[in-house]
Amino acid sequence: MHPKTLIALLAAVSLLAAPVFPQTPNRVEEWKQWETQYDKQNIRLTGKMYTDSSPDFLSVPADYPEQRDFDVAIAAPTVDFGIIRGYEPWYLPVLYSDNSKLGGIWEGYGDVTRGPDGCFYFSIGDHRAYNGNAYIVRYDPGTKTHRMVVDLRKTMKWTPKDYPDSKIHGDLDIDPQGNMWFLSYFGPFPSKEEWDTIYKGSYLFHYNVFSGKLENLGIPLEGSSWPYYNYDWKRGIFFAVAEEGGVVFVYDTKNRRTLYAGAPKHGIIWHRRCTMLDKDTGIFYSTDTVTYPSGERYRGEQYFVSYTQRNNVFTKMKAKVPANPANGKPNPIRSHTEYKTAGGAFWCFSENGAFFKFWPAEDRTELIGPNWGREGQYTANMCQSPKLRYIYYMPGVGSRAMDFGTPVVQYDTQTGKKKVLGFLNAFYLRKYGYNAGAPYGLEMDEKGESIFFYVGGGFSEDRKNPRFIRPSMFRFHIPESERRE
Repeated sequence: MHPKTLIALLAAVSLLAAPVFPQTPNRVEEWKQWETQYDKQNIRLTGKMYTDSSPDFLSVPADYPEQRDFDVAIAAPTVDFGIIRGYEPWYLPVLYSDNSKLGGIWEGYGDVTRGPDGCFYFSIGDHRAYNGNAYIVRYDPGTKTHRMVVDLRKTMKWTPKDYPDSKIHGDLDIDPQGNMWFLSYFGPFPSKEEWDTIYKGSYLFHYNVFSGKLENLGIPLEGSSWPYYNYDWKRGIFFAVAEEGGVVFVYDTKNRRTLYAGAPKHGIIWHRRCTMLDKDTGIFYSTDTVTYPSGERYRGEQYFVSYTQRNNVFTKMKAKVPANPANGKPNPIRSHTEYKTAGGAFWCFSENGAFFKFWPAEDRTELIGPNWGREGQYTANMCQSPKLRYIYYMPGVGSRAMDFGTPVVQYDTQTGKKKVLGFLNAFYLRKYGYNAGAPYGLEMDEKGESIFFYVGGGFSEDRKNPRFIRPSMFRFHIPESERRE
């Protein structure tokens, strides 16, 4: 065969093997023009944090759509705010809504962790399949600067033909020596053909915040991708749950060996969006939850389940998530406090916004009510004050937070009252043209004086139309008079 003929044949085979997608519009120019128009102070390219304090933070939106069963703080907060920089591409050529495989959206999905170096760590990803990427971001509150400390595409050397993981979705827990263990997670779900030919599964990594060293430890369980995990650094146990079938992965970080990988015993389906660690006992908890096809809601009672590392014991408990009183429907657990009350209870939210307490030792729960408004809101994260009197959270992920004015809420566990410390949306939309919404991750500083979080907002002319997502960071300083314990 002539060499030119052979080259042409190989090129044709390569094209046949590569994924084929329908034509989609390139949105880069539209995105550029949009942000140029609505970024009122040209802040998107600076990488700086901007500090504001205003009584406007304490104004309830004029069109507030819900019941006002909350107080509003008297003293206004001081807030540091800035656009996250350092990821590539800055403009995604194809958006998530255009094509589920090529399209992406820069956003965060997991919690925030304060490391032993005093810095805050969180992740962002572009939710793409081909050409996708995910990062871990380090924010230094002392210098008010941030940088990318983990770049998955750079580490993995992914090419456009690979099916990469474009999210880091779990809790980035860090031990006192700076060790962090995490797993990657895909964006769009691979097709059966992609699963059989391209995608093998997600990866386990070890990172140290002091040395900056990142280790790729390979695929722990082929065919699985990992949306949620926790690290019990006192006992050296890393626990993760996969996207499908409630499959779990338990890893001994001290000896670097797998303790368990596969479906839980007794037919338990470990919930893929929440795992709770009892730091006193080392026992992990979640709910026994079947994930139904897209569009269907959860069905039936949501019973708590537990995992004990010794002998890999899985137990289905008697305690169950209380039904949301607004609609009578129970949902799986979604978020919880890190520490228990003096009486041994975790404070928890279900996915549909039921607020309740869970006593693991007593195997029981108790309903408090909706976590926000008449119906309750999906809320991904919460954090506690140093003496555990206050719980902080931001109700409503996505556009619902914007509809409420993107409130920062303080719940007083002694009085049972909610207090809004600040409504963010209107202020940042008016001053900067930035539509602050879609909050993820909350972490308090060690003194309880401020909360760090990040949101998936975007520049816009009004809160209902951010169009292009541009993630940002906030450090919310709480006036002393509003946080006395």
